[in-house]
Amino acid sequence: MRNLALTLVTLFTVCLGTEVTAQTATKKVTTVKTSQKAKEEATIASINKKMNAIDNDLDNKAPKVETKYCYLTEQLLNVANDYQGIRYQWGGMSRSGMDCSGFVKTAFNQFSIDLPRTSREMASRGERVSRNEAKPGDLIFFKNGGSRVINHVGIVIEVDGDDIKFIHSATSKGVSINSTKEAYYSRGFVQVNRVYDRQVL
Repeated sequence: MRNLALTLVTLFTVCLGTEVTAQTATKKVTTVKTSQKAKEEATIASINKKMNAIDNDLDNKAPKVETKYCYLTEQLLNVANDYQGIRYQWGGMSRSGMDCSGFVKTAFNQFSIDLPRTSREMASRGERVSRNEAKPGDLIFFKNGGSRVINHVGIVIEVDGDDIKFIHSATSKGVSINSTKEAYYSRGFVQVNRVYDRQVL
């Protein structure tokens, strides 16, 4: 009987020791896992911080993009570009043919902006702005072919520094796009006029 009691006590002690050892091992594994997870989270946080710093740096260095033009201007340019390829016809104001002022007047008529019929008369409308203040939707005027008076008009579609791209009806190509960087138009350039309000809608 005494031997049986000793055996039970021994078994109890062994079991208790095993359970304590197992609990200690579990705590150690949990501690290791927790420690490893904390390190991983710290690493991820560090990477995110660095990536955010890079993004902020790039945002600060990138040029600020502003709204190019108002909704009316956007629609005007869409209408003007839709006429590309229509042949030049003196006195014309339709898809069968247009002259320069006929093209401009037709495009602006779509938005109930009434302009005179000739480029010379158009040049007296609106507000005259300096070349470096030109914006898409402005009118651009020329004295081409040695003329002493304004005899040509187009619509500004893009401004890049001192280069102004405009759409117009040219005698050679009909409704097309050209630039003030081209010698012919550089020589003939006279002025830029703004003929409608530029509030952003």
